[in-house]
Amino acid sequence: MDFQYRAKAGNGEMLRGKRPAESEAEVVAWIRAQGWMPIEVSTYFEINVKQRKKNVSFTGASFFKLTPRARLKDKLVFFRQLSTMISAGISITPSSMEVLIEQTANKRFKRVIASIFERVSSGVSLASALAEHPKFFDTLSLVMVKSGEESGTLDVSLARLSSFLEEQENLRKKIISAVTYPAAVIMVALLALGVMVIVVVPQFQKAFGNLNVKMPKLTLMLFAIGNWAKGHWIYIPIAVLAFAVLLYLLKKIEPINYQIDSAMLKLPVFGGILYKAAIARSFRTMSSLLKSGIPVLKALELAGDVAGNKKLRQGFLVMRDAVAMGVPMNMAMKEKKLFSPMVCHMVAVGEETGRTDEMLAKVADWYEAELAETIKRLSSILEPALVVFVGVIVGVMVLAIFLPILTAIQAYM
Repeated sequence: MDFQYRAKAGNGEMLRGKRPAESEAEVVAWIRAQGWMPIEVSTYFEINVKQRKKNVSFTGASFFKLTPRARLKDKLVFFRQLSTMISAGISITPSSMEVLIEQTANKRFKRVIASIFERVSSGVSLASALAEHPKFFDTLSLVMVKSGEESGTLDVSLARLSSFLEEQENLRKKIISAVTYPAAVIMVALLALGVMVIVVVPQFQKAFGNLNVKMPKLTLMLFAIGNWAKGHWIYIPIAVLAFAVLLYLLKKIEPINYQIDSAMLKLPVFGGILYKAAIARSFRTMSSLLKSGIPVLKALELAGDVAGNKKLRQGFLVMRDAVAMGVPMNMAMKEKKLFSPMVCHMVAVGEETGRTDEMLAKVADWYEAELAETIKRLSSILEPALVVFVGVIVGVMVLAIFLPILTAIQAYM
């Protein structure tokens, strides 16, 4: 097998080349024997995966493509069942693969599994077969599967991968639960407010036209809003849709996307939720990769990829470059200032004891516990806050409608 490598010579010169070997470890040992510092060692498979990522571009067709992809749950079930089959000594045969296909509800994913089976049956490795479907399997999954195939522990790697995906699914559900209730209440309140302003308020305006009393400013303001909304309400959803499309397109521009992601982390309350979720996901990824025998530089790069935030991804890449120069990971974390001192200390202990993967898993557990507590506190605060919000809106509308009635009653008394 041929390996591409990048290494740094003693004089600081960056060296690149190709070398045949049985494993990455053999190439790393050869590089060190030359007196160089290994920076990166990649197989043709990894280079092909990177090239696939570069070739993915935004097009109008991809934006409007509504065909369903595989859910996270579908993939974790697939990997778990495949791990169970391999650990039980069951070979990948048409009958065993048919079981996996039948238990998948997503029709498109069924076709993907069938395609993977055909490729594996023809002699292609499982990792390479998965790499032919980049919309379904990310680089993290491919690297873990490849590591399991090379080390002869594919069942263990698949089990770790399915457990990792299950934890990501649970984390996703926690975040969804945090925003579903307030979003639903706000949507219902805005919908009710729109119906009141567009349909009900104009009727009161007609009725109040014959009272011959001076209208309060609050009532006149409500009538003005109702008249405008009645003739221009269609522009509101159009503006919201246009803003969403504009934001989507802006996120395709790298510098602007970085600024947007940086601003997202600074949002009150929700910025903390996004940060804790991203860090928990990244550290869980690093822990799983290191347990699977993936080099720390590759683990840092992939941890940045799964963060889902450009600012955090840039931080992980800076840490990767610092570690490549011989800086301990905990020192690189301190310099970047993206993590709390406690996290840096835990990573330092892990590096000193050779248990970095375990410490990273504990850090991920801690962030997930913090996230759960934040979501719990947010829910307890949002419920009364939303009740007050809806009450204020209803109170203002009721007051605006009843003030002219009270004025008219006083005028006739």
